[in-house]
Amino acid sequence: MKKKKKVENINEYKRRKKNRNRKRKIKKMVRHVLLIVPIVAILIINLCGNAIVSNYKYKINNLKKDLRKEEIALDELKMEQLKYDNITNVEQSAKDELGMDYPTKSQIRYIDMGN
Repeated sequence: MKKKKKVENINEYKRRKKNRNRKRKIKKMVRHVLLIVPIVAILIINLCGNAIVSNYKYKINNLKKDLRKEEIALDELKMEQLKYDNITNVEQSAKDELGMDYPTKSQIRYIDMGN
């Protein structure tokens, strides 16, 4: 414990008391700042993280839309391919579009293999 000095001068006493109060106020202010700064830093980091996550979600949604468009185009190509997979469809398109038909007997040539 500190020994208390006798008050010799009232003005000196008031000045010391005022200085003590100032020091207490400064300590309180420092404590408040030390509490507020980390909280603000955490909030800023959280907001930045949320912004980054939102940006990635936006990009993911755009990529999903592009993927869906490509899947639709692929399905259309598969449907067109199925149209030509059936042999009767191939024969019909060869006759109609290309003007092809089975050869007549006069168009057939036989090759002698010489066995």
